[in-house]
Amino acid sequence: MPHHKKQHYIPACYLKAWCDENTPKGHTPYVWIFDADGSNSRRKSPEKIFYESDMYTIEGKEGNRDLVLEHGLSQLEETFSRIRRKTLAAKRAINETERLLLCAFIASMHTRTPARREHLREQWERPLRMMEGLNEWLSKATPEELSLARTPSLSSVESKKSISFEQVKEIYENPIRTTLRVTIRTLTPLLAKLDMAIIEAPKESPFITSDNPCVWFDAAAYKRPPMFQSPALMYKTIEITLPISPHQIIWLNRAGIIGYEKANVLVVDELNRRTRFLAHGYFVSDRNETKPYWFDRGVEPDDSWEKTHGRGTKETDSD
Repeated sequence: MPHHKKQHYIPACYLKAWCDENTPKGHTPYVWIFDADGSNSRRKSPEKIFYESDMYTIEGKEGNRDLVLEHGLSQLEETFSRIRRKTLAAKRAINETERLLLCAFIASMHTRTPARREHLREQWERPLRMMEGLNEWLSKATPEELSLARTPSLSSVESKKSISFEQVKEIYENPIRTTLRVTIRTLTPLLAKLDMAIIEAPKESPFITSDNPCVWFDAAAYKRPPMFQSPALMYKTIEITLPISPHQIIWLNRAGIIGYEKANVLVVDELNRRTRFLAHGYFVSDRNETKPYWFDRGVEPDDSWEKTHGRGTKETDSD
């Protein structure tokens, strides 16, 4: 069997922090994994969950396996594990190098999951189908139709910005392999501009994680029109969280909150609810317990955009 064929999209070294402290002696350490709806809890070794075969392997023209992405992610995971153990768990000050490396790890956890792969495919499917339709039309068009459709040639600058059908197809078919490096390289310095806090949970109320653990959240998004409700770095109210153990979660923000901060049970429950709602298929805990609040969808606020504008827009359209 080829080396490094089993590739984790949620690193086993990351998940080991959630191993149940009550694992019996002589047993392989395990975490508790739940279906996203909270059902079907079971014990699993971190090595046996959240992986796919050759998820990051780049296949060469001659069938060779390029593992540059897998090796790069492994190095980043080892660095994160060391920072988590020596700096974060010990509540030491985070230096600039560690801070940048943590942002790179957060960027990777945002980019490398099946949930992200599906999101990118959804984004690129429409341009791919449009280009497929255009190619089909071109293959059947008469010389006269082609002449009428001919447009002035693009400038050299515009040509450099264009993207070919083959490139769009490759992104659609292999979105993570084609975008992982550039996304991490682009996103890391942007995340580094945000304030970084390490939120600590009380022992009786630990943080959970999931198969899609990097949560982008904007508490003010509901007040904006639907097309502007997706969380983005341009908004002052953006919050990005990544659980790093049952005891700590990284919180990137623009509220000036930095350093180590202790949270009460209510704050932990809210952050766990966000993690659970964004789970693609599963969430993970260090114990066989859930809370109803994690599944509570809440009530739409009275000042939401839909309530303050939606009805008026419909009435205007009907007039």
